[in-house]
Amino acid sequence: MGGMSLVTAPEHGGRGTRDAIVAAAARSFADNGYRGTRLHAIAGEVGIQKASIFHYFVSKEQLYRAVLVESRGQIEAAITRFVADQGGWLARVHGMLDAYIDLVAAHPEQTKILLRQSLGDAPDGYVADHESDRLLALATSFIEEGQRSGAFAPVDAETLLLGVVGMVAFLFTSAPIVAPRWATDLDHEGRVEQIRRHVLSFVERTLTPEATTGAVH
Repeated sequence: MGGMSLVTAPEHGGRGTRDAIVAAAARSFADNGYRGTRLHAIAGEVGIQKASIFHYFVSKEQLYRAVLVESRGQIEAAITRFVADQGGWLARVHGMLDAYIDLVAAHPEQTKILLRQSLGDAPDGYVADHESDRLLALATSFIEEGQRSGAFAPVDAETLLLGVVGMVAFLFTSAPIVAPRWATDLDHEGRVEQIRRHVLSFVERTLTPEATTGAVH
């Protein structure tokens, strides 16, 4: 009966059903790839009929895009929060990285989807929009502003940020396969904290000018 109420009343509290569909789809796209994902399996996980998905999404491709939009929205919120903050430059970088690592740790499926996409597993004819470029430009501008203020070393900000994204993605998704002992030596929380310390230390050493090491707050 609980499943029936979800199917027959998408307009009543439908946001909860939509969110459940997006969350189930994210897990399926991550585990099975776009081509291996079946809408009836997503519907079964949510507890609705397959036809009910089309109350919210006209196609599997639109659902795929909605999953990516959800991820970008969370990352954008983390970036804009600390860009607008009035704290010190390095403290804001720490806050931004903390939030990003927490998001990846909580939703590793989003990173797996992007890795699959980079290998060509996406809808036929899929063309990525420019939102990811916009988010990268926002974070890059923040680092460059810190460089102009003298708080950060003159490194290539965009390359640094892409390197951090790649590092975090690898440590959360591929490292457990490449180094299974490393993955089992710590519980999940311990591994997240280890990754956090490593990434923050790397970025701090990269961005802190030699002349002010230890003095940037």
